[in-house]
Amino acid sequence: MPKTITVEKTDADTDDRTVTATRGSSKKRKKKAVRRAVRLARLAHRTRRGMAPLYATAAQAVAGSVLAAADDGWKTALAGTVAGAATTIAWARWDGRGLVTKRHRRKKLPSRADFIAAASAVTTGGGLVTAMAATGGLQPGHSPYPALTLSWGIGHGIYWWRRNKNTAAPAPTLSEQMQLWQDNVACPDGSLPHSKLVDVVTTDYGWTAVVVLHKGNWRKAVTAAHDIAGDLDLPEEMLQVEKAIGQSARRARIAVFNRNPLQDGTDYPGPHILNKTTGQADVGIFYDGDPARYAFWKPSGPVHSVIYGATDGGKSRFLDMLLGTERHNGIVSIVCDPQGGQSLPRWREAVDWYEDTAQGGLAQLYAVRMVMYERSGRYSLMEWTDHKGRKLRGRDHFVVDDPDPLISVTIDEAHRVLALPGAVALVLEIVLMARKCGIKLRLVFQGPKANMFGAGPESTDIREQLQSGNTVMFRTASALTDSIGLPGWEVNPSQLPMYWPDGTSTAGLGYIKGPDNRQAQFRAHFDRDPAHWATTGTTPTVEKSAAAVMGKAYHERFDRLAARLRGETPVLPDDAFSEFASELEARFTPSADPIAQAAAAIEAEAPAGTDEKVAAFLAERGRPVGRVTIAQETGLTVSAVKNALTRLKKEGLAKDVDRGIWAHPDHADNEIDTTELTQAA
Repeated sequence: MPKTITVEKTDADTDDRTVTATRGSSKKRKKKAVRRAVRLARLAHRTRRGMAPLYATAAQAVAGSVLAAADDGWKTALAGTVAGAATTIAWARWDGRGLVTKRHRRKKLPSRADFIAAASAVTTGGGLVTAMAATGGLQPGHSPYPALTLSWGIGHGIYWWRRNKNTAAPAPTLSEQMQLWQDNVACPDGSLPHSKLVDVVTTDYGWTAVVVLHKGNWRKAVTAAHDIAGDLDLPEEMLQVEKAIGQSARRARIAVFNRNPLQDGTDYPGPHILNKTTGQADVGIFYDGDPARYAFWKPSGPVHSVIYGATDGGKSRFLDMLLGTERHNGIVSIVCDPQGGQSLPRWREAVDWYEDTAQGGLAQLYAVRMVMYERSGRYSLMEWTDHKGRKLRGRDHFVVDDPDPLISVTIDEAHRVLALPGAVALVLEIVLMARKCGIKLRLVFQGPKANMFGAGPESTDIREQLQSGNTVMFRTASALTDSIGLPGWEVNPSQLPMYWPDGTSTAGLGYIKGPDNRQAQFRAHFDRDPAHWATTGTTPTVEKSAAAVMGKAYHERFDRLAARLRGETPVLPDDAFSEFASELEARFTPSADPIAQAAAAIEAEAPAGTDEKVAAFLAERGRPVGRVTIAQETGLTVSAVKNALTRLKKEGLAKDVDRGIWAHPDHADNEIDTTELTQAA
């Protein structure tokens, strides 16, 4: 008989099976919950811009309720409000350049409306959270906090949504941009056949890319910029093409704007724009937000400058910014405003020397010339230590504030000064020799035409020397002179608009040839309050040795200013032009007879007795000497000494023993002073 086994079902068996099933269901529910949370987080991230006001409102309600649970939660809320307000103020004043990477760099400072809205959101929101934390939280029901919180969210949300609706750029996708280029520009009958786009990137102002040409170089793309705008059906001012710096010559950089990023402009942040290590200052921004730099000096010495621009181009405000930067960085400013002081009125008493007439500007140039020779004589004998620790005598370059300050000479409407007799030769002499002595010239003109720089062949030399430094070119009035002001550049400052689409002025918009060397539009910072920088700080002045040779015109400058304020007509001293006026006027006085004019120039270059004076000096010197020393000791010009030495050599009365070193034939074998060798080099 088979054995029967009876299995009894117990409660323990049931409990075990029940526990196992419960654990499995719990894991599934947890996984589902995690997936939902991830989806919600992703949704919140995608909608973070549009839903930001709602998120902020909810965060306020939660923060107020949580902080209300603590006895001193209101203190935490108050501290957070103060910190938020301080951060908002810092955000409105700091553009982050130099402290963040280029990719994440702020393009510009916030607008006034954005700052007000942000300050309101932080202070009112923080005050609301503080009140809730101090009185028990949100308290739905009869409490006013739910309604106040909702009102806060709606009020600031309306501004937020309207702002993003107005500024949102309907930029096409990258594929659409490349397809538009292929169909309209790179097609056989397009502006740049068989070209292509690479490195296409969308920006907050449109998109940028690198154009790779099939044939030719980047200038071909720059020249075709207007045709490209037509192919893409864009306004000309909404497209920018420039050289792709550091890349193949076949590549150009293109930027297409939905709204020109330079339209808002930037405010002058203050004199700290000057980097005293490099001598360069961030004076504006390019269209992509990168800083546009201007060089005050470089290791070899100061950098001359020329500024061009038509009326309302932005020249005067640009000068306000530069003069404010100089005043607060120890640079001595000498300013001439021949328009009666109307262009730069804030600087009459804020610079070391200010003149408001063309004749006053000429007197300034004369005094600067004297400082140039005084410093040159000192520097040629100065002891200094080079980078290898060697002590040398005679320095052939200028070091800022070691021992003298940099002198910056600014002449607005410079054509009026250069029209005076002798001014052209004087300016040329300074522009060629003054850099080693720590003096820079900054001349300002309406345009780069030759007649602006005075008469005579020297005018072209002046323009070329100035343009080899900083050239700033705002909107000009003639397309014929664009290539003269920026030779070799494929840009057209005369075609810059006078007004933006909203009717505001484009003052400060232009091109700058400086350390960046970018052929791209920039806009200078706008100094809204030049009087602040002109009335604060201390006015830098020239050193005592320089002041001693600048003459009465310099020492009586404040007396003339007082006379002007009394309504009188100030008069320059009689000796303001005495040393060089006769020589230069004889050389450049207009004459209908070219033979007489040439004879006058020769006579001025070699006055009677020049050869005898130079020969007597060589014989008395007793050893080889440089041409510059001969000129300084005899009171002749360097050119006159050079010509006299050539004639004396033919007569056997002088001998050139080294480059720029001369001696009497009887003394040619004597030892040469190292100072003379340094100066001649």
